[in-house]
Amino acid sequence: MTIQGKNQPVLRPGALALSIKLLRERALEPALAFSTKLVRERLLDPTLVELLRRIVTEFGRRATRQYIVAFACMTVASACTALSAWMMKDTINKIFVDRDTVALIWIPIAVLVVFGVKGAASYWQDVILSKIGNRIVAEVQARLFEKFMRMDVKFFQRNPSNELITRITYNASSVRDMLNLVTLGVGRDLMTLLGLIVVMLSQDLVLSAIALIGGPICVVGVRKLVERVRKAAQSEISSMADIVALTREASQGIRVVKAFQLEPEFERRIGTAIAAVERLNVRMATVQARVSPLMETLGGIVIALVILYAGWRNLSFGDTPGQFFAFIAALLLAAEPAKRLSKIRLQIATAQVGATMIYDVLDLPEPETDVTPRPPLRVQNGSIRFAGVHFSYEPGNPVLKGLDAHFEGGKRHALVGPSGGGKTTIVNLLQRFWLPSGGRILIDDQPIDSVDVKSLRSNVSFVSQDAFLFEGTIRENIRAGLDVSDREIRDAAMAARADEFIQQLPGGYESRVGELGSHLSGGQRQRISIARAMLRNSPIIILDEPTSALDSETEKAIEAATAGLLAGRTSITIAHRFATVLKSDAIHVIENGRVADVGTHDELLARSVLYKRLYELQLGANE
Repeated sequence: MTIQGKNQPVLRPGALALSIKLLRERALEPALAFSTKLVRERLLDPTLVELLRRIVTEFGRRATRQYIVAFACMTVASACTALSAWMMKDTINKIFVDRDTVALIWIPIAVLVVFGVKGAASYWQDVILSKIGNRIVAEVQARLFEKFMRMDVKFFQRNPSNELITRITYNASSVRDMLNLVTLGVGRDLMTLLGLIVVMLSQDLVLSAIALIGGPICVVGVRKLVERVRKAAQSEISSMADIVALTREASQGIRVVKAFQLEPEFERRIGTAIAAVERLNVRMATVQARVSPLMETLGGIVIALVILYAGWRNLSFGDTPGQFFAFIAALLLAAEPAKRLSKIRLQIATAQVGATMIYDVLDLPEPETDVTPRPPLRVQNGSIRFAGVHFSYEPGNPVLKGLDAHFEGGKRHALVGPSGGGKTTIVNLLQRFWLPSGGRILIDDQPIDSVDVKSLRSNVSFVSQDAFLFEGTIRENIRAGLDVSDREIRDAAMAARADEFIQQLPGGYESRVGELGSHLSGGQRQRISIARAMLRNSPIIILDEPTSALDSETEKAIEAATAGLLAGRTSITIAHRFATVLKSDAIHVIENGRVADVGTHDELLARSVLYKRLYELQLGANE
């Protein structure tokens, strides 16, 4: 089996070729097939593949040209890395063994060119991917916000604002991260690794087989860590939402926080939430860091076996050192992309949680988006009818129980009754914030669930009790998206008795109201809210105790202004102060989700026990 050469025992050439063939067929090829199967079955689960397909289709396809350029740059950079390893053979053999002076000139120049090209390719790759990624984040955020705007009130009650803020800020980057991870993993690391594997295979098949034995082991190890990372990421997002919620509450309720000296309590709660995020980040970092010792240990074993085998080949066959150094250079250069690839599944698992939460919202049906176009609401005299309307916010706890009510067009109506009777629910259903579970609501004999919801709300003006104002200027809050002139804005403000105090502000109509109107008093906010409703000039007006935050003098002025506004229009006022409803054409007494009685103030005072009791209770409270 052996012959003598250079006083050293060597294998016969035929036996060596047979050994290499058997090693390739029985070890190398099965190992590669097993690794491929592991990657396909263990790393690329169907849920992840489908998620990636959607992300590429919906967000990545429009950047196809940029991705092609980025992939070309990655290919050039990967080829340069492989070429630098391949050049090690000639560097060692021609310069250090053969002492070739010509090679001493052209090899350093070639190395300089190769690394210069690699640097330029890497630069453009990073710039292009950064531009694509930032655009994707912006697109995801825009789509999420548009989705929020198409959802109904129920959606916002079931999803706290802190969760929505977290999704549109923190989670939106997850889509970009997944695309970047896959792009860099395939375009940079995988191509670099494949290029270096080609270099290794071109030098020695047996050494290559030894170097690749760690792949299956790494795949199995990473698979066990993925689920831990995913659970930690889900908990981290929840804790981030807690931080957002506490910050928002402390900011918006700062007066209450200061008045009741709640600073230590909020500091304790925010400290707990921050500590939870810190623990989860440490946990994820710890789990992801376990890949490094796994890879380093496998790398050490592989390199030791490669040195052992290469040394034996050199002693037995006299192989040139250049071949060995080229292989070692390729193996060492392959370590970094291999390490990044081994971590990529864990990083994708983290981004997958956020991306899944994005699609959980984007895939929701849109209750306020009509599948087929609906006719617009056409208001003639503004007659409103509730016919046998049932509604409950929670199953088994009805609020409206077969409510029948008629609000005659062009008249002033009021809703009075004990708290919890359903007054606010009636006006919410009229604006289609909610849909009744039974019965019908009609405006001029048109069921409101059969007309276009935008046309419905454009015919209804609403003044709420809390006088909500948006961040911006007074002018923007009165305009509220309408295309009107400054003259019309001021006329509405004057009618609402708001122009006087607005003119006294340093910025006038350009003064900013602050978050939730914090720069203005309650009465000022209410008058701006009333001016906004006046400018809308809708045939139907809903007033939820519009003068509750005003002093007696301003209340009388607002009542005089609204008298002109309400003339000839259908109005419904939710009243807690009876002075507001004394001049109403019809007062509807609401009790236990039904209309208990209807009439004028004098009529109800004469025949309604409930109305008389409520009226006398308020008279007593005012004395």
